[in-house]
Amino acid sequence: MTTETMPASDVLHEEQFIHITTNNEDYRLDLHGVITEISLRYLAIHIDCAPDVFLDVPAADIPLDCAVTGNGCVYRFTTSFRSSSVLEDMTWCLEKPADVNRVQMRHFVRVPIALPMLVKLPGRYGNLRNATITTLVDLSGGGLCFACNEEVPLQSRVAIAIPGVPLYGTLKTDALVERCTPIEVPSGTIYHVGVSLEGRLTPREQDKLVQSVFFLQRDYLRKGLRMPNLDHTHPANDN
Repeated sequence: MTTETMPASDVLHEEQFIHITTNNEDYRLDLHGVITEISLRYLAIHIDCAPDVFLDVPAADIPLDCAVTGNGCVYRFTTSFRSSSVLEDMTWCLEKPADVNRVQMRHFVRVPIALPMLVKLPGRYGNLRNATITTLVDLSGGGLCFACNEEVPLQSRVAIAIPGVPLYGTLKTDALVERCTPIEVPSGTIYHVGVSLEGRLTPREQDKLVQSVFFLQRDYLRKGLRMPNLDHTHPANDN
């Protein structure tokens, strides 16, 4: 993982998703929002939270740790609260930073999550079969793993649809199979199929997915669970 300082004007833009947290012991904050306006000195953020959380604004001297995503990177900066809108608009104004720190991630964080999903597996002649219902095993900003009753050829294309992904909605795209690992279960053998989403999503979709994974990771750790070290999206000979 590498870091680099960049001008905020080169990174921040309207309709960009943002994550806001604090490390203050007396004021805990963990919010998601969207940048709706950027002025010379301020960022206007539409906050996604309950009304009582929105109204409990931080003091101006409490540092706010912010993160935005893009192109496989996380951009972090620290700022402060300045003002808020009326409750109906759900908007906070934060001090605009001069610079942000880019964190280049070699591998995306992968979070276990069990969700029902649809998958179209490759057919005999290169076509895709009808969709079947299966279960998502884990998810990252660059790929995912699902359970399958049969072995799926490496480098083959599949189509997936996962409704109800937190902060994202329905994730629907095609993907490339990078791993197919046999797993022994009491009823026999199933396969954990790891697929890559790299190059399959728009920048906005990628940002939303990374924010979803960050949300799931925090929820996972908040429950006191240990994050497993999983990587299904790179071929075994890459280790």
